[in-house]
Amino acid sequence: MDVERIRTSQLFFFLFVLSLCFPFAHCNRGIPTLGPAKSIQNGILDLTKENLNTLEPFPLAGEWDAYPGELPESEIEFKALDQKTPVRLAVPAYWVNQNLPAHGVVTYRLKLQVTEPMNLMLYLREASSAYRLYFHNEERGLVLLGSAGKVSKSKEDSIGYYLETGRSFRATPSTVIYLQISNYLYSRGGPYYSPILGEVGKMGLYLRFKERKKSFFFGVFLILFVSHLFLYIHRSKNKSTLWFSLLCFSWMIRILLFERVSRDWFVGSDFLEMLQIRLEYLAFCGIQIFSLLFFYQIQLHFVPNKFKRYLLLPIVIQILIILTTPYAVYTKLLVFSQVYMTIILIFALVAAIRSTLIRESRYIGIYITVGTFVILSATIYDSIVFFKRWDLPLVTDLGFAFFCVCLAIVISKQNAYTWETAEYLTLNLRKEVEWKTLELKKEKEKAEKTGELKDKFISIVSHDIRSPLFGISSVVNLLTETPPSLSPERAKQVLGEASTGLKNILSMVEELIKYSRFQNAAVFPDYQLFDFRQITDQLLERIQEMAKPKNITVIAHMEESSIGIGDPNLIEHLVWNLLTNAVKFTKESGSVEISLTEANKHWSLKVTDTGIGMPSYWAEHVLEEGFLFVRKGTADEMGAGVGLAFCFEVAERHGASLVVTSEVDKGTSVELLLPNFEKIVLILDDNPGYRKQVRKVLNDLPCILWEEEYPDHALYSVSRLKPDLIIVDYSMPEKTGLDFLRDLYANSEMEEIRSLLVSSSHTDPNTGTKLETEVIEIGGDAFLTKTSPDEKMVEIVKRLLNL
Repeated sequence: MDVERIRTSQLFFFLFVLSLCFPFAHCNRGIPTLGPAKSIQNGILDLTKENLNTLEPFPLAGEWDAYPGELPESEIEFKALDQKTPVRLAVPAYWVNQNLPAHGVVTYRLKLQVTEPMNLMLYLREASSAYRLYFHNEERGLVLLGSAGKVSKSKEDSIGYYLETGRSFRATPSTVIYLQISNYLYSRGGPYYSPILGEVGKMGLYLRFKERKKSFFFGVFLILFVSHLFLYIHRSKNKSTLWFSLLCFSWMIRILLFERVSRDWFVGSDFLEMLQIRLEYLAFCGIQIFSLLFFYQIQLHFVPNKFKRYLLLPIVIQILIILTTPYAVYTKLLVFSQVYMTIILIFALVAAIRSTLIRESRYIGIYITVGTFVILSATIYDSIVFFKRWDLPLVTDLGFAFFCVCLAIVISKQNAYTWETAEYLTLNLRKEVEWKTLELKKEKEKAEKTGELKDKFISIVSHDIRSPLFGISSVVNLLTETPPSLSPERAKQVLGEASTGLKNILSMVEELIKYSRFQNAAVFPDYQLFDFRQITDQLLERIQEMAKPKNITVIAHMEESSIGIGDPNLIEHLVWNLLTNAVKFTKESGSVEISLTEANKHWSLKVTDTGIGMPSYWAEHVLEEGFLFVRKGTADEMGAGVGLAFCFEVAERHGASLVVTSEVDKGTSVELLLPNFEKIVLILDDNPGYRKQVRKVLNDLPCILWEEEYPDHALYSVSRLKPDLIIVDYSMPEKTGLDFLRDLYANSEMEEIRSLLVSSSHTDPNTGTKLETEVIEIGGDAFLTKTSPDEKMVEIVKRLLNL
C-alpha cells in the first residue's frame, strides 16, 4: 500500500473511533449519565437532602425490605405486609444468592423519604423473571407502573418476558415502591438489574440516549454487514469478507435480541419470548464460528491446519444443544460460551502478535492485535459485569465495534493489495499498449516506405545480380562447347571476370543477410572492453588486399592502445563496412585514411577517402531510415546499398552517432562518435520502447548507456563489465527486478554497483509492501515510478553517479 492509501485508512480509522466516542463526549456536556447509587438503609431511601433540579438518574441498589413467598395483589394485602417482619435482600442479585427457593416468589419494598412532592421516573430493565412494579401513596393509592410476563406462585404459571418498564409518578412523603418477582424456571433468576430512579426530564433524556446508543450500534453493524456482503459478491474468491459480514450480522442479531431493540415489534407471548432467547444464543454461537472462519482466512499462524476442525467442534455441539434442548438446559451454556469466546480471542491475539514480527504481515498484525486486545478486554469485562450485575452493557458493544473496525481496515488493506495489483497491471498494460502503438506506428511508416522502395530496390539489385550471373552463364556455355571456341588465355581471362562477379554477388548477399539479422534483433550488443587497435590491425591486412588491384593507398593513424566499451564484433563489422565502401568508391591511385582520436569524452573513428563522393542531398539523407541508394563502385563493384544503414543501426544501439560529409569527385568522410565516459549505466527492461525512452531522457548525461533485455544475460554481462548504475524494471517475464537485484547482490563483488528500480506501481503486487522499502532492504539505492517526470529520473541518476 502506498503512503496516501495508508494515510487514508488511518484517517478513516481515527474518524470512526471519534464517531464511536461521540456519544460519550456529548453525554458529558448535556445528557445525564447514570450516577452512583444512594444509600439505602433498612429498606428506606432518603431523598430529603436532594435537589430535584440536580438529581441525576441513579440505581436503586442496596438492601430492600423483602417478603419471600408473599404475593399480594390488592391494596389491603400490600398494607398487611407492614404487620410482618421483612428480611433484607440485595438488589440486584441472583435468586440463588438470596437463598430463595428455586421456584418461588418474593415481594421487595422500598420506602421513599421526601420533604415535598417530587416528579420522578422509575425505570426497570428486563429480568429473566416475571415481575410487577407498583408504587403506593396516600394520595393515589396503589398504582401499577409496569409488568412483564406472568407472576405466579406456581412454577407452571410463572413465565417471564424480557421487557422494560419506564413510568413517571409523583413521589410524596408516604410513597412506597413494590417490586414483585416470581422465579422463571431456574434458580439463577431474580432482579438482575437495579431499578433506576431520577427526575422526569433527565430520566427521559437518559432513556432516549440509551435507545439511541442501541440504534447507533445496530446501524454500525448493519452497514458493515451489507457493505462487506456486497464486497464478497463482487469478489467471491476472498472468503474473509463473507465471514466478516456474517460476523457483523450475528452481532447485529445479538443487539436486536439481547438489547431488545425489537421489543415493540411483537405482542409478548410465550412462543415468541422462547424463540428470541433461543435465537440470541444461536447468534452468540454465530459470532464464535464466523470469528474462527475469519481468522482462518486472515491469520496463517492462528493454529496448525490439523487443529482447525477441532476448534469448530465445540461450537457445533453448542448449536445442536440449543436447537434440541429446552430452555433450562441450553441456557446453562452461557458461561461456557463466554469462556470459549475468550479462548478464541486469545488464540487470535497470539497469532496477531506473531504476525507483527513478519515484515509482510506487520501492518495487518498490528490492527488485529489492537482490535483483538480491545474485544478480549471487553469480553472479560462483560463477564465481570454479568456476574456483578453492573448496568454497563455499552462497553461490550463499543469494544466489539472497535474490534470490527480494525478487522474492516484489515480487509480494506487486503483489497487494496488486490486493487493495487489490478491498477499496477492496468497501468503496465496501458504503457505497453502505448509503446506498442508507437512501435506499430513506426513499423507501419517503415513498411509503407519499404513498400515504396521495394520495387526500386528489387529492380536495382536484381539487375546487378542478373548481369554477372548472365556473364557466368555465358562463360560456362563457352567452356562447355565442343570443340571449345576460346583459347586458353581467353578462357582464363573470362573465368577471372566470372570469379570477380561471383565474389561480388556473395558479398552482396552477405551484406543483406547481416543487415536483416540485425534489423530483426537477432544480434544484440554484447558489451565489454575492446581495443580499437587490435580490431583495426586485423582489418587493415584484409583491406590492403582489396585495395591492391586499384593501387589505393591505405593510411592508418591509430594509437597503440585505445580502449572502448561496446560489442567488439559489431564494431568490427561497422569499421569493415566503412573501409570497404571507401575502397569501393575510390578511383585508382587514390587513398583511404582511417584515424582514431579522443575528444569531448568520445572516441572519434573517421574513415576518409578521395573517391567519387556523393551529391549533397545523398550526404544529408543517406542515414535516414528507408533511404536507398545503390550504385556500382569505380571498378564495377556491386553492393546491396545497406552498408551504411547497418552501420547506423550498430551506432544507435551503442549510443553512438555517425556523421557523413561528402563532396562530388572529392571524396567522402564517415565519422563514428562512440561515447567514452567513465560512468556506465545499464538499462535492463524487456520493453524496447521504454529502453528508448530512458535513453532519450539520459542522452545528455556524461555516461555510457548500455541496454539489456534479459535478466540472465544481463547478469552474465555485468560480471564482465561492471556498470556504475543499473536501471532495472520491476516487471519482466523471466524474473522481477527485485529477483534480479537479489541475484546481483548475492555476489559480494557486485555490492558497489548502484541500482534504481522502476515500476508502474508503488507497491509489490505480491506482498503489498512498498517497493522502495524492499529495494533498500536488498541493497538497492532508489525507486522511481514510470509515471514520474523525466527530470526526476535525471536528478536521481545524477545523484547516484555523483555527477
